[in-house]
Amino acid sequence: SHGMFEVLISILGSDEQIKEYYTKTVSEEIVGCYAQTEIGHGSDIQGMQTTAELDKKSQEFVFNSGSIEGYKFWPGDLGLLATHAVVFARLIIDGDD
Repeated sequence: SHGMFEVLISILGSDEQIKEYYTKTVSEEIVGCYAQTEIGHGSDIQGMQTTAELDKKSQEFVFNSGSIEGYKFWPGDLGLLATHAVVFARLIIDGDD
């Protein structure tokens, strides 16, 4: 089991994301992790530095950790072994946080 990754995909994912990723996670085709904890503040989401800014031209999110304190951190090997992640970040659209 991939724990939080499976749970978050099944709860927060769109129908398309669930179809694509949940099945592959359960079958162990991909290894997923939950990326919330940052070096500078642990799991305190009020202090989260990582941002995900929508690039409207490409329709993709650009992630930025801001500084080393905003780097995502995993105890154990998930940061090394995971092929996919559910990343928690502050959402930025048109400059609004």
